[in-house]
Amino acid sequence: MAADQAPSEGANNLYSHDETVAAITSYYKLVSRAHAVSTDSTLLHPPPEGWPQLSADSGLVSGLGFSDEALNLIRHIPYFENSDLLQILPDVQPCSYIENQRLLAVANQRNSEQGGDGGETSPPPHLVLLGQIPQQREFGHDVWLDTKLGNAIMGNYHAQARPSIGDIPEDGIYPDANDHSYDNLFSKYGQKGEGCTWRISTFFAACERNLRELEWIPGMDEGDNGWLLDEGESPYAMLDYEHRKRIMRENGWPDGDWNPDGVVEELDRLLSTDGNA
Repeated sequence: MAADQAPSEGANNLYSHDETVAAITSYYKLVSRAHAVSTDSTLLHPPPEGWPQLSADSGLVSGLGFSDEALNLIRHIPYFENSDLLQILPDVQPCSYIENQRLLAVANQRNSEQGGDGGETSPPPHLVLLGQIPQQREFGHDVWLDTKLGNAIMGNYHAQARPSIGDIPEDGIYPDANDHSYDNLFSKYGQKGEGCTWRISTFFAACERNLRELEWIPGMDEGDNGWLLDEGESPYAMLDYEHRKRIMRENGWPDGDWNPDGVVEELDRLLSTDGNA
């Protein structure tokens, strides 16, 4: 672990609420634009005072065990209307805290894991689960945000692949030796997975770059609508990854007059022929 340590309580300059909300909002807007090629990717924004259903005096919220800073974060970030139908990173589905089912799931998880079996314990109150392994998928990643140290932590339970956001090296500040905040984030069902840690600003800047430069592309075929696909894991036999990137760029991605309908029309035209480009 890195030698860097957090300052004493009340002197924490490692985490910025405003910068974190801005980074998530900017990236989610980009994700929403990309997914317009295949799915309803409506992004819902909170009012200036935050989501009213996530106020501190809400009975359901008060039982979640979040710190004030963590609760303030989930109150002020946007959420996707159909969060279970899309991915925000390859093999990462967003968590939506404005959905009652999600709040109940968090409450149940924290209650059941207090002193749970196999050494599993409830996540510390300053950690927020931003994204998780997609439903009905065996593999994928969870993404946690640390509202004390200002880290983004991405990991998995299966240890089959080291989490990455491209070639960006880890630059996270790890808890000190007496702080075990991250120890059990990726331990489940008796398996010990692996996590990687970046500064929140580093993490979202890398994610934006990957999507803008189409290192990741939105799923465009039946069966992968709403997914984000990594270039190294593209499943396409017809109209390969490079061809799909070119079609997106020809239709204004990322900074031009973005025309997702044009992407869909061109794909339909080409796939209705013999698939040769």
